[in-house]
Amino acid sequence: MPDHASAPADGVAPQRSQFATTDPDEAQEFIDQMYSARPPKVGNLALSAPVSISQVSAGGLSYVDFTMPPDLTLHLDGTDDLSVTTLLSGGTHAELGKDTERYTPGDAFLGSFPRGDYTVRCLDFRAGILTVPAAALARSVAALPDREPAPLRFDSLAPSSPRAAAQWKRAAAFARQVLDDDQTAASPLVLGSTARLLAATALAVFPNNLLPEHGVTGDHGATPDTVRLAEEFIHAHAHTDIDLTDLAATSHVTPRALQYAFARHHDMSPMQYLRRVRLFRAHQDLLDADPSSGTTVTTVAARWGFAHPGRFATAYRRTFGEPPSSTLRS
Repeated sequence: MPDHASAPADGVAPQRSQFATTDPDEAQEFIDQMYSARPPKVGNLALSAPVSISQVSAGGLSYVDFTMPPDLTLHLDGTDDLSVTTLLSGGTHAELGKDTERYTPGDAFLGSFPRGDYTVRCLDFRAGILTVPAAALARSVAALPDREPAPLRFDSLAPSSPRAAAQWKRAAAFARQVLDDDQTAASPLVLGSTARLLAATALAVFPNNLLPEHGVTGDHGATPDTVRLAEEFIHAHAHTDIDLTDLAATSHVTPRALQYAFARHHDMSPMQYLRRVRLFRAHQDLLDADPSSGTTVTTVAARWGFAHPGRFATAYRRTFGEPPSSTLRS
């Protein structure tokens, strides 16, 4: 499995910014831009209406800590990106069609999404907002197995169950860790996989017209050539941000069929195979590195898409019989 191919290019450092104002005109302009929102239905913002924001963004992903004026009603328009809000304090209720959904601190709910169009009232509102780029959402939709193309439509802003809500919170916490660390937030591979994780989790958590449905079964035409094509693509493009949808497309089968084929031929999934190839690439980078140059294990791990240094070290030791730090010093 080891090979010598291109290393992934280093990404752009995450952008971090803060903004605060008590000027009602500045606050109104900022909120309109932030939410693609129409002005409040009745009246304008009160004098000295506080608005503050702390934001980090990288590779299309962003997290915002947002404090709104004490009482504000907005009409939100749909966006191609998908945003999920976690209420930190205060309260809010949203009117989606004929339904009204109410949220309290700790609740997660959709903020903006494709074809989203609803009214929300925010009361002493402070929230954390994760935004997933449209490209990641489109890839996750395309990876759904054997279904007729249909526009994505969410049927509720709230998760389908407490268990689903907990699933979202785990994914969101992981994304926060990625964005909070400058090295992982600058890795295109880590950012790409994190964005797709959030998009896939959102599809599984928030009720919509595409899930749940019965998955396909069987191999559906997968052959040894299917696996070979995917393997060749992985080795040629492991340094780029690829996913199951890309592998299935190059192999001319559905994502589910490719998963069955890899399980039969390799006893692992295509993405596990990709991670193993990247692990060997990281091993080679550590062998080639000059420790005096400032190269660290964390830097190499992030370069190859491993966001969690501890898990990288465990997988590395299991595969190569020594910790990555020993390889770097050798």
